[in-house]
Amino acid sequence: MTTCGALRRWFRWRERLVIFTYGLLFSKGMMSYVLANLMTFLTDLWKLKLKEAAAIVNLQEGLRNMLQICVALCIDACLGYRWMLILSSVLYSTGLGLLAYSVPPYFNKLKHSPFWEGLALVIVGGAAQVIPLYSLSFEQTKVVRVPEHCEATRLKVACCLGKVRIGGWRRLQQRIIRWFGIGFMMLGAITSVYGFIYLEDEWHQRFLRSAIAIVTGLLWFLCGFPFYGPRRLQPSPLSTMLRTLIAAARKSHLNYGGNLEQLHRDDGKENPLLTDHLEWLNKAAVKESSADDNLTPEEKRWRLCTVKEVEQTKLLLNIIPMSATFIVYGMVKSLGNTFFIEQVSSMSGDISSVFFQMIQWFSQISIKRGYKFVFEKRIERIKGRYSDGVKIGIGMLSSVICCAVASSIESKRLQALSKEGRSNDPDATAPITAFWLVLQFSFLGAMEGLAGDGIQDFFGHYAPDSRRYGPVFTSSLTGFGTVLNIGFIAFLDYYSTSRHTEIWLGDSINQSRLDLIYRAYAMVALLNCFIYAYVSYQYSYDNIIGRPEEEKEIPFLEVKEEETAEGDQQNNQEQDVELQRIPVR
Repeated sequence: MTTCGALRRWFRWRERLVIFTYGLLFSKGMMSYVLANLMTFLTDLWKLKLKEAAAIVNLQEGLRNMLQICVALCIDACLGYRWMLILSSVLYSTGLGLLAYSVPPYFNKLKHSPFWEGLALVIVGGAAQVIPLYSLSFEQTKVVRVPEHCEATRLKVACCLGKVRIGGWRRLQQRIIRWFGIGFMMLGAITSVYGFIYLEDEWHQRFLRSAIAIVTGLLWFLCGFPFYGPRRLQPSPLSTMLRTLIAAARKSHLNYGGNLEQLHRDDGKENPLLTDHLEWLNKAAVKESSADDNLTPEEKRWRLCTVKEVEQTKLLLNIIPMSATFIVYGMVKSLGNTFFIEQVSSMSGDISSVFFQMIQWFSQISIKRGYKFVFEKRIERIKGRYSDGVKIGIGMLSSVICCAVASSIESKRLQALSKEGRSNDPDATAPITAFWLVLQFSFLGAMEGLAGDGIQDFFGHYAPDSRRYGPVFTSSLTGFGTVLNIGFIAFLDYYSTSRHTEIWLGDSINQSRLDLIYRAYAMVALLNCFIYAYVSYQYSYDNIIGRPEEEKEIPFLEVKEEETAEGDQQNNQEQDVELQRIPVR
């Protein structure tokens, strides 16, 4: 009993419970390169046609991102973060297990195998795992800001001398736990890369090993279940928008004359003023009569909204035109997991696609950090409100360059095959080194580092409840662009067969004209740049609501807090610990 009480006191701080998510973070890292190479699994193992394999990969990736918005609504409405993480891990591991046993020699035909059932579970489980895993791990160790009273401290460790500014022992503890989480995730990715490059595992082993890692991580997470508290359900900005639209439609007959006494406000809470923009929504906050005050909360839910809820709905509706220009980003991004992967396997050098995916990741991180260090602060000083828009615009220009470079390299590859007279050989390898692909993977990573991060920052600054829903909106739009990619490829296939004598998208990459397809993507991306420039110029940047890190703390972890005298005393002692100044000569 004493040991149990000591454990409860030790885990009363939210960042310490992050330790129980390390196993799932490790499995998340392992999965990063397994699903990213699903194109190779379908074309090399099952010999599917190029457009069929691309459609399946785009469908699973797009739905996995789009479903995150439904997952966020379920978390807020009923399940909470812990139960959603448990459910998603069960679905994810079951789906990977079915994929592991859908390969030869267990099944000789794809349609007779449990591949489709496993893929459906992987889509749902993968979508449901992202939000709760991130919220229960990295979100709880985010050091938002350093206290103003904490001065810089010179610290000497062994023979190393440095200057640190950390607000007490607890903030240092948060940093350490956060870096351990990142380390476990990178360790899982390194394990996956090692299996791809050196062990050359079969797909059965890759899927099965990932499923075992998820089950093991789930069991470790369940060990910390007794230290969590009850679920804490929260309102969703999407449900608020739906209620406001319905209430405004039901009161469209009202003649609101701007009388402030008719408005419904939250007592004791912050109440903004109604704006003139989208004035028809203001009727949702107007009381029809004094009888509206006597309505029950359930009756009032769909008939009357507060002023704050109406203004939040306006913010969401305002960002829709801007959000529509982000869809092309998802279309171009999906090329990295489909046609780019096929190019790697059809060029000489015997280089694994994981090598180029690592280059893409390194380019994304370095460009993101470099832009923040060199340009971001300068742009904020000159045109502070437009910083996110400039970042997204540069990222969209990178998408045009990426498609143009990919088209040029693919033309070189097809010319090299034509010189050897092997253009129609589906299994031929072009006598051109695969290192040429470093350029297009680098520009793809630059696009993700600029446009992807800029889109997330945009939602973080202009969407209500941005700390929880900013990443969700970004993933959903990216997923919609990926799914839309299926229709765009089908249109290009129809256009090439009806207007040209040659087929742009054949059964294999050697029988296709990917250079022309990349050229079409470059034209669409360039057109989207002009549309984005016009929309972003017309957008009102005065509606900025702040940065996500400035929002109030969100109780993701649902931690049980035991108010004991001993616990409070220990808490106060540890909170007051600061790094001591050490005289160093």
